[in-house]
Amino acid sequence: MPYVLRNTLILVGLLLLVVLLSFLGNFQSAKKMNTIEAELKENRIQLENLRRANPDMKEQDVLVQSMEELERRVKSESKLIAKDNNPTITYAYLLDICENHCPDLKFDFKYVESGQVQSANYNSYSIIGSGLLTDLYTFIYQLENQFMLYIINSIRLSGVEQEDELPLDYVYFTIVITAFYQEGAVDVEDVPFRYLRYKNLTYHPFMARIHGPIPSAHEKRFIDIEASRMIGLTPDKVFLIDGKGKIQVLVPGDKIAYGYLDHINWDDQNAVFILNQTGVPKELILMLKHYED
Repeated sequence: MPYVLRNTLILVGLLLLVVLLSFLGNFQSAKKMNTIEAELKENRIQLENLRRANPDMKEQDVLVQSMEELERRVKSESKLIAKDNNPTITYAYLLDICENHCPDLKFDFKYVESGQVQSANYNSYSIIGSGLLTDLYTFIYQLENQFMLYIINSIRLSGVEQEDELPLDYVYFTIVITAFYQEGAVDVEDVPFRYLRYKNLTYHPFMARIHGPIPSAHEKRFIDIEASRMIGLTPDKVFLIDGKGKIQVLVPGDKIAYGYLDHINWDDQNAVFILNQTGVPKELILMLKHYED
């Protein structure tokens, strides 16, 4: 057999083998595709039958969204019971609150008693101290709204006398709190600090409700918006330069001198602050302007 003819026959044979294998592969793929399409059609029929039998399933996306929102609220608003508690743990926890939110508040701390309520144990403590009423308000707000389960049993307040060389909003206080703990609950170190929107004290019981501007050492620790300029804005942040030339970044709810950042109008490119220097709250709106050196 000639060499050329032999090679031609070999190539033709290989070509036929490739065509045959391709045909078999396509046949198998088509068979699988038909099977999948039949299963898909059957599943669609079953789903439609289920929807007809259960009309509420049409609202499944809404139900899923509602469940996710409920789960988010539970995680953000619920309380956690620690697996252990003692005076050292509680004192460190109270100091953390003060150092982060009201560093000028001073207090003495002592153990009162222990007990049990159903399956949970508790320790009670007494906190006796003094400071600005705004600091005390912040301390109580943080204690009540953080994740750790502490209950305030009682609060006693007294103002300063006229002749004392102390601010008018300075108070003495006694607070009794109860800390709950339970075996098998969350480790103390696993309980996170919650970021809380700032709550402004709306009424001072030792001062007239409407008054002239009163200098406050507490308020002076925060940025003076009226002496600041806005240099940047995002949908959730405000960038300012304060009176000392320092850049400050605020988010809605952050404290400022005599008020807080209420919200950001991204469409209007401004930020709305609430100020209260005289007992009457007012809005202050800062517009975004181009900043040049």
